[in-house]
Amino acid sequence: MGESSGLKKALPIWWLYTLAVGAVVGDGIFTFTGYAVASAGPSVIIAYIIAGLSQLFLMISFGELAVWRPSAGGPEPWVSELLNNKKLGFLSSISFSIGWIIAGGTVSLAIGTYVYNLLSYGGVHLENQALWVTIFAIIFASLFAILNIIGVVVAAGTQFILTVILIAIMVVYAISATPYIKPENYTPFMPNGLPGLLGAIPIGVYAYMGASTVLFAGEEAKDPVDIAKVLLWSSITFVVVYTWALAACVGTLPYSEVVVFYEAIYAASAEKIWGPVAGAIMTFGAWLAAATCLLMGTMYQPARDLYNLARQGYKVPSFFGYVHPRFRTPVWGIVFVWIISIILILLGTFVGQTMGYQLLGYELVWAWIVSWFLTLLAAYRFRRKYKDLISKLPWKVPGWPVTPALGMFGILLTVFAMFYDLANSYGLEVSAVTGVISIAWVLILYWLAGYILTKERR
Repeated sequence: MGESSGLKKALPIWWLYTLAVGAVVGDGIFTFTGYAVASAGPSVIIAYIIAGLSQLFLMISFGELAVWRPSAGGPEPWVSELLNNKKLGFLSSISFSIGWIIAGGTVSLAIGTYVYNLLSYGGVHLENQALWVTIFAIIFASLFAILNIIGVVVAAGTQFILTVILIAIMVVYAISATPYIKPENYTPFMPNGLPGLLGAIPIGVYAYMGASTVLFAGEEAKDPVDIAKVLLWSSITFVVVYTWALAACVGTLPYSEVVVFYEAIYAASAEKIWGPVAGAIMTFGAWLAAATCLLMGTMYQPARDLYNLARQGYKVPSFFGYVHPRFRTPVWGIVFVWIISIILILLGTFVGQTMGYQLLGYELVWAWIVSWFLTLLAAYRFRRKYKDLISKLPWKVPGWPVTPALGMFGILLTVFAMFYDLANSYGLEVSAVTGVISIAWVLILYWLAGYILTKERR
């Protein structure tokens, strides 16, 4: 298939880097992090370091696969061939897409909330907050879908600008807030003991995950080696910058205030130190973080996955494989994801916020863990099956086999911590039901894959 009939190879390394960094930090680092701080107190810093490092080791472990066979379907071709199971290949990519589609609702509503808050900072107080948050969410979901439709250059270029501004805001905040840290704010260090610390780990994973979205840019990257490099450097960026910013935030807010302002801890910290203008700037940073996730996460990745499945002969609607002749984008996949996002936004408006938000967030983590687990198995198998090829690759996983082993440990720890926290926060019954539902939909997808595969691919 010639390049003219496929996606456009237009993404240089810096755009891939901002795709990965922007996809990492959405509502998780700003909104959901407050839940983690309320749970773990200042020990949230330890929880986030654990979460960040586990993500770093995982992302690095995928680099060889991205260089070996770049794909718009991310792990689908790797898992299919290396594990010799097409149904697992389908599951590895579609579960990742499900995670981003779930985020389409939560992140869009976060964007709507941040816009509403920014208007409040500017003196514009709109009545019926829920209605306006929903309207703003739909507006930006629609805008970012359009940007993705009219070209990856337009969408990724916008992502580059937004992410650079976001990184600058967070770096300046971390540096400027550090002198205002009060040691007494780090006590009590673990107000809820070890259970509180464990409960913050999966939230940290939610906040830091997303860099592996760049694996689905294989067909649009100018040089596939750049994807492996970006997996490394984007991970280092979010571990350093955002952990530092979190330490500064926790150090400038007493735990009693964190519990009150847990949905806007960075804005609360900045406003406490410098006043309302600084609070508005950090709220804008939160908007940028959510916007970059929606723009090149939800509206980008699932459409590429559906495009790959249609082009590879899976029995998904063939129109998902259609590429606009001018824009060179999978138009109908983007439209489909946009429709689902709008439905989730409307549903999210009527769901109880705290428990509903946390359960959706954890289900997103679970969906991506399924994808990562299968991809990591494929990385191990690649090393065993293609020993001679490894030495010829322009990129090699540093620290093998320790690196993937630490990544696997991070996966297992996250799963344990997630269901332990659900049991501790909402009861064993909620944890058990969530676990059954999570395993059930994975098994159902695996079963459905048998019908989606053509006879030639089974």
